[in-house]
Amino acid sequence: MLAHKRYSMQEPDFPLVLDGFVGFNLELLFHLPLLKSADIIHIHGGIRRSQVVLRTLKRKSKARWILHYHGSESRMGYGMHHRDLADTKIISTPDLIKWHPDAVWLPNPISEVFEEPVQPRPDRPSLLRIGHFPTNRSIKGTDSIQKALASLVQERKVELIIVEKKTHKETMSIMRRVDVVVDQLNNLSIFSKVALEAMAIGVPAISSYNDSMFPRDCPVLKANSEGDLGNRVLGILENGIEENLRERCVNYVRKYHNPRHVIRKLNEIYASA
Repeated sequence: MLAHKRYSMQEPDFPLVLDGFVGFNLELLFHLPLLKSADIIHIHGGIRRSQVVLRTLKRKSKARWILHYHGSESRMGYGMHHRDLADTKIISTPDLIKWHPDAVWLPNPISEVFEEPVQPRPDRPSLLRIGHFPTNRSIKGTDSIQKALASLVQERKVELIIVEKKTHKETMSIMRRVDVVVDQLNNLSIFSKVALEAMAIGVPAISSYNDSMFPRDCPVLKANSEGDLGNRVLGILENGIEENLRERCVNYVRKYHNPRHVIRKLNEIYASA
C-alpha cells in the first residue's frame, strides 16, 4: 500500500511525501519496481494531467487498474485526465455517473454504523436543536440555510448549531446531542457523508438531493430550496419527527453503507478485475 501523507489513515509501505509535477513523478519513479509487482493498482481521486509517470507504470505493469472517483476531482475537472488507463472505474456517489457512465457505484463506508444509536428524544421538542456541519460554507450552502431558518431562530423555536474545525470525535459527540441535522442546500443533487453519519446514529437528516438517484427506502428528508427547508422544519415543529424515522435512518445506513458490505463489494470488484 502507498499513501499520500495528508490522506493516509494507517501506516503505508511508503508514503508519497512530495507534491507537484516534479515531486510526484520522481517519487513514483523511485518506487516503480515495487509498483510493477502489484496485481491491482487502485487510485483514489482520479489522475491529474501532470501525473504522467503513471503512463510509464501502466506500460511496465501487468496489474489491473482501478480509478476511484469521489466527487470534486470530477465536478471541478482536475482529476479527469488519463482516464484511458483504467480497466475499471468506481464512483462513491451516484451523481458521478454523469462523468463516468461506465463506472460502478461503491457506497461510502460509514464506521458509525457499529455505534449505539442516540438515546430517544422527544419527537416534539419545545426547542428544536438543528446541527449543521459544513466543511466548506460555500459548497454546503450555509448562508442559505441560515437565511431559511432565521425567523425560527429569532422566535426561539429553533437553535441552529453550526460546527466547524472540530475533530471527527468532537463532531460526532455534538451530533449525538441534536434533534436534526441539516446537511447542505445546493444544486449537487446528492447528500453528503454528514447526512449518513447522522442517520447512522439515529439522527434524521435534511438535505437537497435528487431522490431518483438513490434507493427507494432512502429516509433523508428532502429540501431543495430555502422555502423547502423552512417548511420542512416547520412541519417537524408542528407534527414532530415522523414515527420510526430514526429507526429507518439507522437501517438504511446499515443496509447500504456498512463497512463490511462495502469491503465485500470491493473484493468482488477486485475479483472481476
